[in-house]
Amino acid sequence: MPTSPRNEPDAREVDRVEGLMTADGSPDTFLSLCTPGSTWIARIRTAEVSATVKARRPLGTFDEHICTCVSLKLDLPVPVEPGLRFQIIAEDDPDVSASGVVRPWGG
Repeated sequence: MPTSPRNEPDAREVDRVEGLMTADGSPDTFLSLCTPGSTWIARIRTAEVSATVKARRPLGTFDEHICTCVSLKLDLPVPVEPGLRFQIIAEDDPDVSASGVVRPWGG
């Protein structure tokens, strides 16, 4: 008897994640601190993991003050799937944070 495909998300345990992020406060402050090499605390599910920004770039024609794509290297692997919401908080300034979603996996 054939079984129907399961509609479970494509969850993976990863130590690198790419997210579409929006500043929780001042976009200028977030963008000035969110540079390659800067360190952040990533709150993903119930985990708080140290993360290093590997890259940041605009998403298409969107102004980075609205939304930006951030690539992070996590200190520990965390289970995630595309569309999962998470937050990053600057280690140097806990008042600076951004929220976003995990981008779809690359082809």
